[in-house]
Amino acid sequence: MWVSRVRNALVGIDAFVALTAIGGGVALAAGLEADRFPLDWLQGTPFSSYLIPGLILAGVVGGSAAVATVVTLRAPRAGGLASIVAGMALLGQITGELVLLNQPAWSTAEVFYFALGVIMVALGLLLWRA
Repeated sequence: MWVSRVRNALVGIDAFVALTAIGGGVALAAGLEADRFPLDWLQGTPFSSYLIPGLILAGVVGGSAAVATVVTLRAPRAGGLASIVAGMALLGQITGELVLLNQPAWSTAEVFYFALGVIMVALGLLLWRA
């Protein structure tokens, strides 16, 4: 019984992360987030624009979460592993932002998504080992 609850929660979280990461990544790559992410935050990084970071957010983070969503629906144990990978990708993205960007402090969104990444990994481990 608990396995189905964990699976359902993980599907919901994975799908939410997929949709928001793909949407946010596309918006970032297209320059639609210039008010929230000024170019001066990129000074000292390998990036001169948010194109590549946006594509990484959409493709790697959003794409892995989308795959995890589908796999978890079809094969929960394998979906647990896919969710672990997607959660680690999300944690890596947030950590990369904090390390690379010259931003003043953690944003509420970064704290929220970091927590979701931890939850994805934890629930993924539960489902994978069930």
